Amino acid sequence: MNWGELADRLRESGALSADWEETFRALPRGRFTPTRIYHGGEWIDIETNPARWAELADSDLPLVTQLYEGTEIPSSSSSMPTVVATMLRQLDVAEGMRVLEVGTGTGWTAGLLAHRLGADNVVSIEVDPRLAAEARGRLGALGLRPRVVVGDGMLGDPAGAPFQRVHLTAAVQRLPAALIEQAEPGGVILAPYGTAFCNGALARLTVAEDGKSASGPFVADVAFMWVRDQRPDSGEFEIEDVRYSRSEIDPADVADNTDAGFAIGLRMPGLFRQSVWASYDRFGTGRFEIWDGQSYAHCRLADWQGEHAVSQSGPRNLWDEVTAAREWWQRHDCPDLSRLGLTVTVAGEHRAWLDEPDHVIG
Repeated sequence: MNWGELADRLRESGALSADWEETFRALPRGRFTPTRIYHGGEWIDIETNPARWAELADSDLPLVTQLYEGTEIPSSSSSMPTVVATMLRQLDVAEGMRVLEVGTGTGWTAGLLAHRLGADNVVSIEVDPRLAAEARGRLGALGLRPRVVVGDGMLGDPAGAPFQRVHLTAAVQRLPAALIEQAEPGGVILAPYGTAFCNGALARLTVAEDGKSASGPFVADVAFMWVRDQRPDSGEFEIEDVRYSRSEIDPADVADNTDAGFAIGLRMPGLFRQSVWASYDRFGTGRFEIWDGQSYAHCRLADWQGEHAVSQSGPRNLWDEVTAAREWWQRHDCPDLSRLGLTVTVAGEHRAWLDEPDHVIG
C-alpha cells in the first residue's frame, strides 16, 4: 500500500477530514521518517532494507524512532496516520489561527500544521535538542519553517502566546496551568490524557472566557508515550501481612476493557497497574497487579474465584476498591469514553466528570 492508497482509506473511514486531505496527501509521513526506525524488536535501516523501511513509512502503524538509552522503551515515535488525522480533525483549525504544538518529534505534525496554516502561525516545542534539530532540517528541506523551540513543552511558549489552539503529542496526567494561560478564551487544548491505571484518551478542552480553566469531553481512544517528567512511577513498597480472598469480578473485565479501566483510573488517580506472568505462582498464571506506593494487591487472571486468588497488603484494600469502582461503572450503564470529561483549572485542580462537568467522579 502506498501513501495515496492509505490516504484514500483514511478519507473513506472518516478519520481524515476534507479540509485536511490536500495537506495530508502533500506531505507523506515518509518525508519526516528517520532513516532508522525500530519495529518488531529490530532496527530497520533505509540503506540496508529500503523496501521494508518504505513499507513501514507508508503504513498505518506507529513507528518508534528513538529508545531510552540501554532499554527497549520508546522515547520518541511517529504516530500512526489514523491517529494524526483524527487529532487534526478534532483540533478544528481555521485560517489565521496560531497553534502551539508540544512535542515536535520527527516534525511531521508541525509540517502538516505549517502547510495548512502557514509557518508563521505554528510554534513547536521539543525537549530533545537532537530531535528538534533533525525535525528543523526535515521541515526546512521542504520549505516549511515553523518556529521549532528546544525546551520544556509543559512551560509552553510565553513569547509566542496567545494561541487559538494547543496541541500535545505526548500523554499527560497533569495539564499545566501555563498551557491554559497561553491559550485564548474559547481556544481549544487537545491533549492525550491518562492515569497510571489507564493510558488513555484524547481530551478536547475549551478554555473558559475568564481564562481560568479549560473543560471538555474525551473524544477518542488513544495511547501516547508520556511526557517525560510525567511517566508513571510505581514507587517503592513492601508486601507484608498479606490478606487473601476470592475475587468478586473477573480481572480481565478490567484489564481488557479500556472504557472500564479508564473510568476506574479517573475515580482512583495515582493507582498504578500492570499485568504480569507469575511463574512462581503454583497455578503458573498471569495476574493483575495494582499499587499506590504503600498498598499493594493482585488478582490471578485464572481461577480468580479461588480462595487465595486475591492478595492485598498495606493500609488500603485496593482490589476491593477497584471492584467497587467497576461496579460504579456498571451502575452508570458502562459509559464509554465519550461520556467522560475533564475540567482543569489554572490552580491545578483536575476534575473528571460523567456526562456533565457538575457530575464529578473522582
